[in-house]
Amino acid sequence: MTEAFDYEKFLIENWDKAQIPGGLLTKKGKQDYVGAVPALLGTLYFDNAHTEAVRDAICECFEQYEALAKEHLTWLWREAPTEGPDKMPYRDAKPMRDMMKRLGENDLVSFIYTSGKEAHEAGAWEFEVVGRRGWRAKMKDAGPSILRFALPPLYVHQNPQAFQQLFVTFADKLKVIHGHGGIGLVLSAVRRKDNEPIEAYLSEHIYGLDIGTAFVLADDLRQGIKTVSWLTAINNEMVEKIGGMFRIQSELPGTWFALYPYSNGLVIQAGPKAEGAFASEDPRPALYVLPNMLLKEVRTPKIGHIHSGSADGEPRIRGKAAEDWLQRFDVPEEELLSYKAKLLNEPKLTEETVRPGRL
Repeated sequence: MTEAFDYEKFLIENWDKAQIPGGLLTKKGKQDYVGAVPALLGTLYFDNAHTEAVRDAICECFEQYEALAKEHLTWLWREAPTEGPDKMPYRDAKPMRDMMKRLGENDLVSFIYTSGKEAHEAGAWEFEVVGRRGWRAKMKDAGPSILRFALPPLYVHQNPQAFQQLFVTFADKLKVIHGHGGIGLVLSAVRRKDNEPIEAYLSEHIYGLDIGTAFVLADDLRQGIKTVSWLTAINNEMVEKIGGMFRIQSELPGTWFALYPYSNGLVIQAGPKAEGAFASEDPRPALYVLPNMLLKEVRTPKIGHIHSGSADGEPRIRGKAAEDWLQRFDVPEEELLSYKAKLLNEPKLTEETVRPGRL
């Protein structure tokens, strides 16, 4: 029997090779810059980014992230800043809290801290927040704001509780609607369209890979979650909709799943580390199938197009492909029992990989 592919081990042993050149699979071909890098990505959806209280919470989140990432951060990008350039070296940037105070209620909250050598390059340390302008946030059809952070796989391997700690703490501070965290690609912040094809291609081989630009997709995520992942946050209303804590604890046994309460809901951790769910090995691990089936009722009913349009036939996840991606961990109800049996042979939680404060 072939040994299961260890995504984490591969990245640790091949870190330099895991930096993906820009423009792969596009008509113009490989470009001389880092277009994408694998990372552990946490994405959280929340409201009221135009208010002082939530902006203060955003700053607290960044300060906690910055304490870990400061030596790695290189550039700050801002969209439509009220003053100053839209790009500057991180070392020249004022503290986020100072810049945030200069924003009015109807100004866009937009900060992307990157770690690429050049400003247009991707790096595995990244912190992005995009908050709705006040006038837009008050409209009934407004999607949520987003906060996304990235940690390198090697760092998470060496600090096995770090990702969970940030994810749950940020969820708590922001009172998030929902969120997800696991394996993904950090794409170039300003050349995302050119690097979507490699993300689309890999998503067909790595089912555990998160895809798409969070803020672009946010309008479709007001009513439900985008995906289950290593970490999945759901709000209290969603908890009740799927049958409450008793059902969650019954369907997701504590040997494999950890539950962390936060100010507005619950975070579910599936297994000791993020799973790649490789198509060539096991694209539907029980660790993801069981929470996916439990949370289907609170999944967004539609996602639209995950990627931008294809200009030259390059891979993109759009239309039917996007709907298929949403449903990639779905299985027939009659197969659930076999997945519960399959869970017995999947990785169990350990003391080192579980954050304190689990239920």
